[in-house]
Amino acid sequence: MLQQRQPAPGYWWRLKRKLGLANEADRKAEQSIENLRGTRDNYPYRIKFRFIPTSWENGDEGYVVEVECIPAIRDKIDQLSGDFEDADPKSAVRTSKSELRDIATEVGFSILREPFTRAENHEPTLEQHLRKQLQEYKYGSYVTQFADDADEALRYSLIRPAICAYVHGIEWAIICYLAEMENRDLMEEEGYGRGEGFKGLISKIEETGQVKQTTSEALRQMNTERVWMAHHKEGEVSEIEVRRVKQRFSILLEELFL
Repeated sequence: MLQQRQPAPGYWWRLKRKLGLANEADRKAEQSIENLRGTRDNYPYRIKFRFIPTSWENGDEGYVVEVECIPAIRDKIDQLSGDFEDADPKSAVRTSKSELRDIATEVGFSILREPFTRAENHEPTLEQHLRKQLQEYKYGSYVTQFADDADEALRYSLIRPAICAYVHGIEWAIICYLAEMENRDLMEEEGYGRGEGFKGLISKIEETGQVKQTTSEALRQMNTERVWMAHHKEGEVSEIEVRRVKQRFSILLEELFL
């Protein structure tokens, strides 16, 4: 997104400012409009690429590429050109998605996930009926609190706090279920943080037969995410990985409480 250099304030503006008659808010608005006019129409997007080292179950190693397309004030440029009736934010979203698909085609990428906006992809982990149900349980408030904290962190791209909260939410969901449905209060038995840990909780929930094997296996594969969360080891944690943990959390909640 290329812009012309911002022009210096004119003579009359400098005089008004010297006399105390200038309105700084108006000046900033004028500068913003000038910047919009100076934006080059043939560069309406800002594209970000993120290359995430990844390994697969068959032993192959490579990269997952995240591509972010920002419609760099495309809609506002149209408005400045006088196309007020045709200006449509949804159109900017559609064309941005089209740009991402074109990039994938040109480069030869396999699309793992269709383009989406943050607004489209920030559904809360807890539905209202499940939230209401958890409020009636002894440890349900911990589940709802960590779920909400994680969703909020993810909304603002705070990746590590989000993955930390999702993992804690999974742990408390298991503790809550065992206390309410199995009459086994792990907090009284061993205390949170002094028991068998994440893997031990998974083993306990497997013993109940309440969760599917695919769910428990997916949770066991989260050991890497748990290490990142608990020990703050170096290395990037991608939004894709956080959303994977969120999905496992949601599936676990459905199997335990619905």
